[in-house]
Amino acid sequence: MSPEEQARLTEAATEVVLQASREGRLTSRKDVLEALVADGYFHQAAGHVDTDNARQTPTEEEAAIALAGILAGHPGLASFEGLSGETVYHAPDLLSRTFARILDRKGSPLLLMAEEIRANSRDYPRPVPVELFEAPPFALAPEEIGHVLHAMAADPGYQDISFTTAPTGAVYLFSTLHLERGYAAFLALRAESLSENP
Repeated sequence: MSPEEQARLTEAATEVVLQASREGRLTSRKDVLEALVADGYFHQAAGHVDTDNARQTPTEEEAAIALAGILAGHPGLASFEGLSGETVYHAPDLLSRTFARILDRKGSPLLLMAEEIRANSRDYPRPVPVELFEAPPFALAPEEIGHVLHAMAADPGYQDISFTTAPTGAVYLFSTLHLERGYAAFLALRAESLSENP
């Protein structure tokens, strides 16, 4: 592949990831390849001459190999291993890493909630109101949240996930790996008083 063709492929592949990020979606290398093929890009790039229609078309394998290097090395793109085990890409200027991870874990509400609860307990530190998971970007139904909390209570891998109830009745979730129960209760009370008296 010539430098000019490499530059065109880089520009086209980057645009696919940018567009997906603008739309609030993650994209895989396969998604990028499929989008470029659908747009007819590879008929214009270097590759093998198709004698039936005299267009140059690289093999899918050649394109996939080129895309792996392009996407991995692009400074405006980020990637991580998704829940499926596949590498997914996004543009951090348009779709933050946190939001990207939330999108990736939407198919596993148990993991999604546990990771968010643990991250808030560890990083901020703060407990999170259970209603957080009803709002975007989580958008889980109350029944689903209830099922997840019951599953966590029954699974030893999630025994660190606990809750505290504020005097207002609001339920806050936290991880005992990162917050002590008394401190979590204090923080929940404080959050409730701040929401009542902004």
